[in-house]
Amino acid sequence: MFTQLLIALAQAVTSAPASPSDIIVIGRRAEQALALCLSRNCSPAEEVEASLQASVEQFADGRYRDARTTLQSAIRRNRDHAGELPGPVSSLYATLATVAEHEGDTGLWLSSARNNVLVLRRYLGEAHSATLKQEFAFADSMVGLGRPNDADAIYRKVQQVAAQHGLNKLESGAVFRRAWVALISGRDKEALRLADESVVIAGENDRLMVELRDIVRMQIAVRRGNEDAVDALATRLRQSATQAPRLLFAPAVEDINPVRSSLQRQPKHDSGVRFADVGYWVRPDGRTAEAEVLRTSGLGQWEPGILRQVQARRYIPLEVEPGHPGVYRIDRFTVRGNMGVPTGSRIRQRMGNLSVHVVDLTETDEMSAARHQRAEEAKAKDGA
Repeated sequence: MFTQLLIALAQAVTSAPASPSDIIVIGRRAEQALALCLSRNCSPAEEVEASLQASVEQFADGRYRDARTTLQSAIRRNRDHAGELPGPVSSLYATLATVAEHEGDTGLWLSSARNNVLVLRRYLGEAHSATLKQEFAFADSMVGLGRPNDADAIYRKVQQVAAQHGLNKLESGAVFRRAWVALISGRDKEALRLADESVVIAGENDRLMVELRDIVRMQIAVRRGNEDAVDALATRLRQSATQAPRLLFAPAVEDINPVRSSLQRQPKHDSGVRFADVGYWVRPDGRTAEAEVLRTSGLGQWEPGILRQVQARRYIPLEVEPGHPGVYRIDRFTVRGNMGVPTGSRIRQRMGNLSVHVVDLTETDEMSAARHQRAEEAKAKDGA
């Protein structure tokens, strides 16, 4: 929920699982293009772009280690070109941070998110809008790592720098993020105050900030037992179907950790990375429909709970013509433990509780076949 709302800021009945071979064809065109680029000694700009494309292809294919290796190799070859290519090189670090999050390497996740910002600070300056936006990404990672106080400190810093340079949108965005940190930390009064402040800074005519403030208010109302708050807000809000749907409400993913006795009997539950790509429609009324697992890698008993979470989501209703099917989205859910070295051992391994990590794959080339197929099916039904 938190991440999808921040994406909005950055941008101003279940069917049976389908056969992967019928839905998605994973090629390796980007990897081949990268190999050709390297063989002809292409320019750093071309190589960085090819490396990014190849890593996305590998990640979408579930090959997280390959994606990590591709990005780390590209960083080693091109970090000395950061002065001439600050944006592309920082993107290598940002993409590596996402891969590391899903792979469970929290140390690499943190260092990559930090290096993403450091490159831009050094070559573009602390107050450059691109730097401040990636400061947001760094702080978002701190939230994901369970360090909300550190995230709030970064957001506060961005707020101050943006205010000093008259960057109202970034300032209001920083204040809203602080409101959401307060909300998830249980400090409702502070969350309300900061959400109101974000609208004052942006101006009452800033529709996005007003909506985000109202979402904070709605979340607090739901927490206090007002079950009708989601429906009440949904009747007031509308957004264009050409934009990525903005999430209003989603329950937490059900606890995926096996009971201790089960974990002791089956240690393999904590030994690897499992993922599933879940496709679903966001209907014009903002409800989801036809959630289905398009592809899975050993997710097993966790699939039903993840599908239930998607089915229970509510998005801002869409401004579309009558009969419009809505928009089709695809999310990657990764289930994994963190990598670490347990006490009394020197071997790095997965340890602790499992956690769920989600990223939107809708626009990647690897998912386009599934998305287009569902769109064609919807058109056919409408024509019938």
